[in-house]
Amino acid sequence: MPSDQSNIFHNNFTFYKIFGIWSGSPPWKYYKYYSFVYLFVTFISFNLLLTLNLFYIPQKIELYIGEGVFYFTEITIATKICTILFMHDKLIVAIKLIDCDEFVGDYENKDGILYKTNVGYRLGWKMYTILSNVVYVFDVIVPIFFNLVRGTRPKFPVSNYYFLSDEQRESGVLFWFIYSYQGIGIYGHMMYNVSVDSLIAGLVVIAIAQLRLLNKNLRNLKLSEEDRKFSYEIQDKIQMTRLYKSLRHYEVILKFCGTVQAMLSVTLFFQFGVSTLIICVVMCGLVLPSSIEFRAFLAMFLFTMTLRIFVPALLGTQLSYESEELMTAIYNCEWIPRSESFKRSLKLFRERAAIPIVISGLKMYPLTLLTFVSIMKTAYSFYTLIKTVQEK
Repeated sequence: MPSDQSNIFHNNFTFYKIFGIWSGSPPWKYYKYYSFVYLFVTFISFNLLLTLNLFYIPQKIELYIGEGVFYFTEITIATKICTILFMHDKLIVAIKLIDCDEFVGDYENKDGILYKTNVGYRLGWKMYTILSNVVYVFDVIVPIFFNLVRGTRPKFPVSNYYFLSDEQRESGVLFWFIYSYQGIGIYGHMMYNVSVDSLIAGLVVIAIAQLRLLNKNLRNLKLSEEDRKFSYEIQDKIQMTRLYKSLRHYEVILKFCGTVQAMLSVTLFFQFGVSTLIICVVMCGLVLPSSIEFRAFLAMFLFTMTLRIFVPALLGTQLSYESEELMTAIYNCEWIPRSESFKRSLKLFRERAAIPIVISGLKMYPLTLLTFVSIMKTAYSFYTLIKTVQEK
């Protein structure tokens, strides 16, 4: 297997460089100035204006919901940006572990686990990116042409900036400046979401693939016909060497998962926590009387938030499942005729494998489908409670 498995994240790091959060290696001499200016204009100032806008929103619940869901989303985007900026060293360690000698396998075999993982991730990244850009075009670009034909002006892509007067918002130059500013800013934020979400999924997918490969190697830890021609002592040494190689592989997988946990713990906590809050708010907003367009917006946002926590939960469940399968895999090798030393190593390995690998957000939100179901139940409980109160 070539030592460039991490190339599947090439597109992610390219977007990080473009949007000012990854200097690369070697870093461009003036990149820190570009990063500071870009983040100040399109992120810090962007969110300061959104915060100011909250104090001027007219006292209508549908306006609070419409403006609020974007503001809550910005919290998760902030944590993702901080993860890449401040967890730079841990991310480099994770990339080096992906390319280390222990993470070897069937990369060049088109029927192999790692090859399929690589192809599947690249396909998923393309689909996610294309879909996000299509939604962006229909939300920001297309309304301009429709409203030009009608002789009207489109709504601002993100916020109405209620701290401005109606005359200021309707002013031609200022209107198009704000529209362009919000359009450019929200595109960068969308790509932060796309690139970091896909990075999180990719890191977990790589861990799952390596566990599947380790499971396969442990199940196939058997002597070939050629090996059986040797004496018992040599056979035992051959099997001990293969076992130690698998144990070393498992050790590196644990180190890799520990690095991913340390790097993504805060990000996952905010992603699950804020997404839970947004789902509750959006479901409550669906109860209120509103226009068809607003209901369609809320339904789309609800689907997006649900998917954003479902995918990590599904991958986290698969990761734990594959790590638990190691206890079964070791019993499929030829351990009965082996030496006591071989059997002791298997016993120690089984004791460690009995503890499943779990990725979590600050040890509060484990990435499991049980967490996802619990979140959806909580959101639905709030929804039914508010609906019952409203009906009464």
